[in-house]
Amino acid sequence: MHNSPSDSPKAIPWLDRIGNWNPQLLREIRGKLKLRNLIVAIGLSLLFQMLLLLFYSQRIPIQECYTQMRGFGCTPSWQVWWLEQFRFITWTEPFILFFTGVYSLVADLSLEDYKGTLNFIRISPRSSINVLMGKLMGVPLLTYLGIGLSLPYHLVSAIGANVPIAFLCSFYILMIGTAFLLFSASLLLALLSGWQAKFGGQVSAGALVFAFITFIWFAPAFMWWNIFTTWSSFSQVLVGGRIEPIHAEWWYLSITSNIWASHAFTIVNLGIFSLAIWRILQRRFHNPASTLISKGQSYVVAVYVQILMLGFCMQSSFMRITSSNSSTIEFQLILLLLIYIPNCFLFLIAIAALTPQRQALLDWVRFGALVTNEGQPAGLGYIIRDLIWSDKSPAPIAIALNLIFTQVLILIWVNTWTASEIRGKALIVLASFVLTILIYSLIAQLILFLKTRNPSAWVTGTISALIFLPILIMVSLSINPDRYAGLWLFFGFPWLVISNIKFSDIILAFSAQISVIIALTLQLIYQLQRARMQDT
Repeated sequence: MHNSPSDSPKAIPWLDRIGNWNPQLLREIRGKLKLRNLIVAIGLSLLFQMLLLLFYSQRIPIQECYTQMRGFGCTPSWQVWWLEQFRFITWTEPFILFFTGVYSLVADLSLEDYKGTLNFIRISPRSSINVLMGKLMGVPLLTYLGIGLSLPYHLVSAIGANVPIAFLCSFYILMIGTAFLLFSASLLLALLSGWQAKFGGQVSAGALVFAFITFIWFAPAFMWWNIFTTWSSFSQVLVGGRIEPIHAEWWYLSITSNIWASHAFTIVNLGIFSLAIWRILQRRFHNPASTLISKGQSYVVAVYVQILMLGFCMQSSFMRITSSNSSTIEFQLILLLLIYIPNCFLFLIAIAALTPQRQALLDWVRFGALVTNEGQPAGLGYIIRDLIWSDKSPAPIAIALNLIFTQVLILIWVNTWTASEIRGKALIVLASFVLTILIYSLIAQLILFLKTRNPSAWVTGTISALIFLPILIMVSLSINPDRYAGLWLFFGFPWLVISNIKFSDIILAFSAQISVIIALTLQLIYQLQRARMQDT
């Protein structure tokens, strides 16, 4: 029996090869690369290039342009003429890629989740990485095509402007790395069940909101971070003027003085955050009801983010500033505030990501460490270990451990400060932060354990009220932080009172917060024991 030529590996169509490697990518290719879509994508890309070229045809550096003074003025040379076009394309591509890519991924995957078709993809024998990579590569395929068609124009303008090809390679490497991180985050956002309902099922409207945030925040941040660090020597190319690079250090190691160090720092961090997101995607894809992140992963992420932020506070230039007694207190408190604000967001996200729903808690009560039988070990040590590592156990213990891991690092840094007065104020801020986050965590866990419809919305509303309502009420009632410092500290606003708070107010505020924590903890234990008794 002879094999026909059509059965040979060389005769397999390229689409079939893609299908064998990644069926989801083949599905997206067949859905996106239709004639109408191709015409629109290619047409828009070519139209953009033609309009840009027509505009700059009015600025050609020829003698007639100078004598007639027509158009938008002439460029002084052909090199500048090409440089302006290169600069325009360089600034435009990240905004287009990030905006359209985030929008298409969030809208596509959210629509499949909202309609229920994503469940059919979940039962595929392929791995979650294979499926989601197919989505990431295939959904923004028309955007990739449009950007790819502009590459020749970009390359020609770089050559005409005498821009080093090495810069062009650096630009595309960092843009692709940042796009991979943003697109991975978009996939994760789309898999967060329930947000579509907040937009009344209007998936496109929700995707547009997230794409707009990317457009106004992440795309400019990508450009300006690299202009001041990685591409500082090419600032003349990108902004038309010389920009002195920021002399940034990380744990006293310079990351801007050397182009290789700045590239390595940026690329490594993009890779670490992308890897963390893909670990969460693997976890969330096949088990949408699970917590967003495991407790073990949360410890690693919290410590890494803390080390990353503290590293930027370790600058040689900061040591010269803090050596001056007149500015030490203000400057070091500002640094602490710059760490305090991201930590607030970090731990609010951790509460949302680690707190299990009611059903998971009931499963833990029935089958977890609280169960005592012959085949299951019992004892306080086993219960504590389960509270630390089990994803179905209550979250406050994990939140408390994350607080210990992160705040100990900050305490070590604070202990290096020379002024005892500022160290005392920093300790008040850190203690208030820890106690306030623990209260939020216990309240969130108690609410999610209740029999209510849409408990996540109740948690969001309650925590938001605890953050914003006290300050609004106290401001409206003219409760001054100077006179009622203890009350402001109790509600978690230490920055407004640390300058002149009395020791008695500190004791009263912290005692009240600890009392609330004890009461909430006892209530949570009571609810767990009650659920256990009802089950038995």
